[in-house]
Amino acid sequence: MANAAARCPLDPVASSPPSHARCRANTPLRPSPTHALVLTTSRSLQGVPQPSPFNASKLALLVENRPLPILAPLTLHFISVLPPDWRVLFLGSPPSLAAINASAAIRTHARAGKLVLRPIPANMSTAGPEMISRFLTAPWLYETAVAPAEWLLVFQADSMLCANSKLDVDGFLGYDWLGAPWNPEGDWGGNGGLSLRRVSRIVDILRNQERANDTEPEDVWLTERLAHYPNSRTANGSVSLTFSGEMHSGVPEQVVDLAMRNGTIYNDGTYVKGMDDWRDGFYEPMGYHTGGSGVWLHGAIWGLPEMRQHIYNYCPEVKMTLAMDVARYVPGTCGIRWG
Repeated sequence: MANAAARCPLDPVASSPPSHARCRANTPLRPSPTHALVLTTSRSLQGVPQPSPFNASKLALLVENRPLPILAPLTLHFISVLPPDWRVLFLGSPPSLAAINASAAIRTHARAGKLVLRPIPANMSTAGPEMISRFLTAPWLYETAVAPAEWLLVFQADSMLCANSKLDVDGFLGYDWLGAPWNPEGDWGGNGGLSLRRVSRIVDILRNQERANDTEPEDVWLTERLAHYPNSRTANGSVSLTFSGEMHSGVPEQVVDLAMRNGTIYNDGTYVKGMDDWRDGFYEPMGYHTGGSGVWLHGAIWGLPEMRQHIYNYCPEVKMTLAMDVARYVPGTCGIRWG
């Protein structure tokens, strides 16, 4: 038995086999494997840098000093509809920061790094259109606050991205500026309330020019200069209409015949007869901007009951931005007062 015991492998730490070990006589030792499987607990990874799920070049921005009830729902909606690698920056006043922080869901996204909450600097203001124009043409905003972002999606409390849209923001990254067009036949220009901006171009403009106070709105001032920037790509009216709708209607959607072979549908990116008939003949931009916190509704977009009904079906979330009395929209004989 002594020879059999000698064949029992020793514990690599101890000098003799452990007392509970049992060895079978004439059992040859197994060779050590060439590659050992290493199992690592999550605790050991705490100090290892992990790749960020977010793209530092893409940022959405909401600037709001009013403690509006819509702040948290609107921000959460943009977080959910934007491509997953986009982050969101909220710049607010102490009251608006307190209002948005009251949401548990907002705090969760802030802890995860998806959402950044910061105060508007004490030496700056966003109280009124002129102050907003000064804020959105301040070099600090583009060089410091949103750095290192290259694409900046500016949205306001009267703008909305539609979850039912077949388009997304990443499809427009080749342009230096997009917004709901003032002239649908124009070569450039669009409302800044829901706009996609190329940061490096704007930084270069602001290093060479300064907007005079109490002059053109910031979006007019910036787009005029972007239109003349060397090698710039400002979206024309027809492209801008697919991005955002405000004053002018765009090309209506069309449904096509189903293309199917061997059970596979080949209608990628198109609407199909029998499935999408409710979309046929209606304009569906990726998002909407209204103005005046949902008060200014232009006739080309909202002027007919069937237009409004289609918008409420296609983009029901836009109702968050509108001044609506639920008693007017609930079927039946509900009065102004219930209960």
